[in-house]
Amino acid sequence: MNIMQSTVSARIRQLEETVGARLFERGRGGAEPTPAGRRFEGHSRAFLTLWGHAKRDLASGAATRRRRLHVSCQYSLVRAYLLDWIDRIRSNDPDLDLHVEINFSSQIQRDILSGETDIGIMFAPQMTPDVQIEDVGAAEFVMVSTDHDTLAEVDISRYVKVAYTSAFERALDEALPDFAFPGMVIGSDDLAIELLARHGGTLYLPRFAIAGAQAKILGLAMVQDAPALLQPVFSAVHIRRRRDPLVVWALKLLKDVSTER
Repeated sequence: MNIMQSTVSARIRQLEETVGARLFERGRGGAEPTPAGRRFEGHSRAFLTLWGHAKRDLASGAATRRRRLHVSCQYSLVRAYLLDWIDRIRSNDPDLDLHVEINFSSQIQRDILSGETDIGIMFAPQMTPDVQIEDVGAAEFVMVSTDHDTLAEVDISRYVKVAYTSAFERALDEALPDFAFPGMVIGSDDLAIELLARHGGTLYLPRFAIAGAQAKILGLAMVQDAPALLQPVFSAVHIRRRRDPLVVWALKLLKDVSTER
């Protein structure tokens, strides 16, 4: 680091005085973080991420007045919401600089908290004081099969549980207790479709994904008497951005897309 050890020690002492907690235990073998130090590490990484985001944002926008929006969507919701939402945003504001990412809900939430992401779309956001959560709609999941037309015919050895979220998995187990412990559990509709294409079988897919799956998998059809399950979809925004006109406008377009769907 090209910094003298005494300087590092002085800075650590100053930091400990500022936060009012001892962050390191020092000994002949070096220094180890205290429990408070381990808790503070996560905040430190968030500070560094936000600082880096601020520098990049200022550097990229220093010579322009263009508006920028960073959105992130959970993998399983890309076909249901993201693509139509992007089309709607671009058609209404073609000059907007739009940054789009696909990620897991936990990472989307972290990116919102750190300021990397303006708007997130996900199934299961964590409720925290710094994040505003709004209901966007719901995705319907239905059972499809290459083998059978009725639930009574479904063989558990040919059934794959698709656990999109823990809440969805619990609802699935309550609706179909006899299928709670199959031989395979996966967490992605894309992987589920690939498995069906290779080996056939029975599983749950979001209704919006069925047409694409049927075009790829010969003989795939809905199991008509199997229960359909609804999974709520949410948007997430940091509270300091909730009144930003650009964010409010983009969320309204997302609501419009959801309502039309």
